[in-house]
Amino acid sequence: MAKAKERVYGGVSASERREQRRASLIEAGLELFGTLGYPNVPVKRICDEAGLTQRYFYESFSDREALLDAVYRSCVEALRTATATAAADYLAGVPDAVDGGAVAPEHVPGLARAAFSGFLDTLTVDPRRARIILIEVVGVSPALEQLRLGAIHDWADLILVFASGQVEPSPHHRLAAIGLVGAFTQLLVDWQMAAADPVSERSGPGLFTVEAIKDVITEMLVGTYEHVFRGR
Repeated sequence: MAKAKERVYGGVSASERREQRRASLIEAGLELFGTLGYPNVPVKRICDEAGLTQRYFYESFSDREALLDAVYRSCVEALRTATATAAADYLAGVPDAVDGGAVAPEHVPGLARAAFSGFLDTLTVDPRRARIILIEVVGVSPALEQLRLGAIHDWADLILVFASGQVEPSPHHRLAAIGLVGAFTQLLVDWQMAAADPVSERSGPGLFTVEAIKDVITEMLVGTYEHVFRGR
């Protein structure tokens, strides 16, 4: 039996309209979770922001947590794209940067700075995105914690690709990469909190500036590479 042809209205198919509604809900989730906080936003408020009825919310998401999951994933994907693009742009400008599948040691500082700048510039340009990734998703549920921790390990894997190339990293190297990402994450959490609710008088925006964080993280990446990956 031939498959029924999908109806098209105004040049847009039913599946495309569903995707458009889903994208509108994700954008509404980013706006509301990223400004008001996840616990403070009911489904109706999300639907009002998206200009949709609750029927269409449940067409795409089982509950608010499922939407937060989707918003978080979209934020992480934006950061991954920015980081990979910044790294690729740097490597394209240095023809001899890659040696045997790994980045040549003399180019590690430049690559680290470029890649993390791409990451941090994309994170900080939209405070909503930073709040979702660093604050709102933490501790919501075991499933979202698994997603968040998995993202940390994925970032560690990216560090290992640049540091080790095609050579299988040792458990020691993997632990070092995970530890680096954990340290970076804590610095960014403090940066996020510094403007509104600093831990102490010494931990305000003056300490946690974007440029200072770029400098420190670049130094941490390079130091770990030199002493752990190269054993110097």
